[in-house]
Amino acid sequence: MKKYRYLYPLLVVVAVLGAAIARNTGKGGFASDSALMMDTLVQVSVWGKARVSCEAGVDSAMSVLASFDRLLGDARIGPSEEAVLDEPEVQRIISVAAEVYRASGGLFDPTIGSVSRLWTFGEGGRVPRAESVDVALERVSFARWLAGEGRGGSVLDLGGIAKGRAVEAAAGKLASLGFRSAIVAAGGDMRLVGRRPDGKPWRIAIRDPRREDGFIGYLELEDTAVSTSGDYERFFMLGGRRFHHILDPRTGMPSGASVSVTAVAPEATVCDALSTAFFVMGPGDGSTLAESMAGVGAVFLYAEGESLRVTGRLASKFERAVVE
Repeated sequence: MKKYRYLYPLLVVVAVLGAAIARNTGKGGFASDSALMMDTLVQVSVWGKARVSCEAGVDSAMSVLASFDRLLGDARIGPSEEAVLDEPEVQRIISVAAEVYRASGGLFDPTIGSVSRLWTFGEGGRVPRAESVDVALERVSFARWLAGEGRGGSVLDLGGIAKGRAVEAAAGKLASLGFRSAIVAAGGDMRLVGRRPDGKPWRIAIRDPRREDGFIGYLELEDTAVSTSGDYERFFMLGGRRFHHILDPRTGMPSGASVSVTAVAPEATVCDALSTAFFVMGPGDGSTLAESMAGVGAVFLYAEGESLRVTGRLASKFERAVVE
């Protein structure tokens, strides 16, 4: 049985927003559904001319998400599961992963699975032995994996990109059915279809990484993807230090370059991978990469002493001040 441990607060924003728009427009249909898939909570919200058609749209999108859950439920592909690599959707994911791997200078590396499987996060989390990490790091090189070298000992971890592809595919299904106002979300990954039914941009809240019920600000977006990676998603505290799941492929340890990164990009698969890459790269190199890519933006939160600071191309577009 799968264990679904991590429910992300961005989805609360989707649910509240959906109900509010449905009330305020006073016309048209609205339907929404959620389920536990891919080790997280997924949600689909659709607006249209009739409730019956919206419900059918939600069912279609949820079916797409379920297909990804069956294919890549835990997102790790070990040596004994290589048959999965021949699946067209997995090939598509690997192709995008390779692009982000190269663009990030190797700091988004799916072969980190050889290391991540040594870690246990959440309640009862533990730090693996340094010797074990060092041995596993020898198998971390997506470049070698892509060249067909050393696959026998590598574990491919697509957790930093697979949900993005699932979200994009589900949103694409809704668009093909004619829907122009919809949201598909899976954990910290979200695909916005069109605009709100009232013609306004979607207002997307970004969580305060140190307050479970708080938000640092809002972005107004339309027909795009948004993905947030943070050190609060899966972590444990030990000796006053936070150990989280976003690992630096150079060290095999949690990256300390960022606290939270929200990426915005035209396509959700790329966006998902970029939020992880930006997190490990940090606000300096990450911002430089974001600015070099068409249609891509990011908001970085990083630690500066005891304070949090915000930067990035989209930082000035928050509706309100986010960090003093």
